[in-house]
Amino acid sequence: MPKEKTSKHVKCDILFDDNSSGIFTAGDRVTGVIELHLTKIKKVRGVCLLISGYSAVLWEAKVPDGPKNKKVKAQFKGREDFIKQKQYLAGSENGAGMQLPPNLVRYKFDFSIPPEAPTSMEGKYGHVRYLLQVTLERPWKFDHNFQQPFTVVCRADLNQSNEVLCIPTRAENMMTFYCGLCRSRPLMVSATTPKSGYAPGETIELEVFVQNSSKVTVSVIEIRWQKILKFTSQTRVIGQTQIPKEESNVQYEVLEVRKIPSIEGENDARFVESFVVGPVPSTETTHSRIVTVEYELALVVKPQASTKRMKLNIPITIGQIPLAGSAMPYAMSGGLQKLNDTLNEHSSAPPAYEA
Repeated sequence: MPKEKTSKHVKCDILFDDNSSGIFTAGDRVTGVIELHLTKIKKVRGVCLLISGYSAVLWEAKVPDGPKNKKVKAQFKGREDFIKQKQYLAGSENGAGMQLPPNLVRYKFDFSIPPEAPTSMEGKYGHVRYLLQVTLERPWKFDHNFQQPFTVVCRADLNQSNEVLCIPTRAENMMTFYCGLCRSRPLMVSATTPKSGYAPGETIELEVFVQNSSKVTVSVIEIRWQKILKFTSQTRVIGQTQIPKEESNVQYEVLEVRKIPSIEGENDARFVESFVVGPVPSTETTHSRIVTVEYELALVVKPQASTKRMKLNIPITIGQIPLAGSAMPYAMSGGLQKLNDTLNEHSSAPPAYEA
């Protein structure tokens, strides 16, 4: 494959029509122009535009392998394409070559984003990315590549979900303690939200009820509002051997933490905590087989002087279009740009975009 090289004689601008932010909704038609600025004649086989949208996962782990089950380093990876189009703006793949004149050369482009394309995201073990790449193909020398990423937001309508999101959701748990052979009366905790579907800008009201019939003090109840990113591999690679293998890796991203103070033994208590949904991507569990995004409120109850922990989890579904009767979503009032900024902030300096 030819190497890539930048050139001081070529500059490329990839511009979207009426969209300087580069943020689009799944199903949108995307148009724009490519401007090549050349300071001298450039011989090429062709000018090619590659439009790609894909999810990819990659991580390493030590696994048992061989007759003695010795632990060795394995690589888990996978890729799924949503958009993969190649267009020649000038020339052709089998062309004899052509000369691009100096000064400015313009090419228009036009394509549609699939309605089922997932939202752009960056994670520790994978990502969903969308990219335009312009290549000046020169098989006899070096290709010149120019890239322009863009952001896609899935039009997630909570009213069209198969789940019932408008009814209250409740989680509850119980534990007892032992002193010798004697078992204490129970510590019971329940958590409730008025619904389980929310859009950015809405507030999640979490009600926590503690019925502590034991004599053990609850030192703290920690509540985490968190995103759950799940990455699923398609293949496993050990050395030169590659086999189909589905393995999952989960990344938890804590968005906000609240702590409820101590609750004495033989006491009841009720608390209400409010969490505002910020400019986060929608829940994604169906559009990609290898990258999913989910949300939850996770509660951890920590009794005093005990290693026991009580856990409760309330799944929350996030969409860009709120349930009927809810306030206007954040994304509809300037939140899309903030969502794009959030995706960039959380990318943790990802590797260079791949075509």
